[in-house]
Amino acid sequence: MTWLAAIEEYRHRISPEACRLRIARSVGFVILFLLVIPHLLGLIFSVPPPEIFTLIASTLLLQAAAALIGLSLGQHPAVILLLLTSIAIATMIGIFEVCDLFAGRSRLIQRSLRKIDAKMSQIDYLKRYGVLMLVLIIWIPGIALFGAPVVAWLFQYPRWISLLSMTAGWMTAVIAVMAMAMGLINLAF
Repeated sequence: MTWLAAIEEYRHRISPEACRLRIARSVGFVILFLLVIPHLLGLIFSVPPPEIFTLIASTLLLQAAAALIGLSLGQHPAVILLLLTSIAIATMIGIFEVCDLFAGRSRLIQRSLRKIDAKMSQIDYLKRYGVLMLVLIIWIPGIALFGAPVVAWLFQYPRWISLLSMTAGWMTAVIAVMAMAMGLINLAF
């Protein structure tokens, strides 16, 4: 309930300058994880910039299946995992920030959040352990990378724990895709 009160207070005290500053901070984090870190990793592991841009675009379009593109480009699986994870973190942070900005400005979203908060207060185990479901939610096609942060935000899970859970699920999904592509699953069965 305190979270909704914080949003109400935020809505009343936010100035246009504070809103612009928050947007700039959000864009800075997204650029850091989406462009800067992948290009630094590319420099470290000798991945050409066109391949970095290809992996960024394919991750945003194909999500964990972008690992197949990285493998087809001849990149090492560990490098692919690092690059795709950085891109995923950028996406998650960006979605969290967009949700915060819309909640501060939209009465419709605030009403929806009150309803969700009322239902969540009745289900204690979902409030306590539900953040762990994000590890699996990020695997669901259609929700995956773009929907999991919204679910975490709607259920008001702590942001850093949510990011860790989603990142763990993301990394597991990327490893599974690469393992299937490289035929390791066939060897096990």
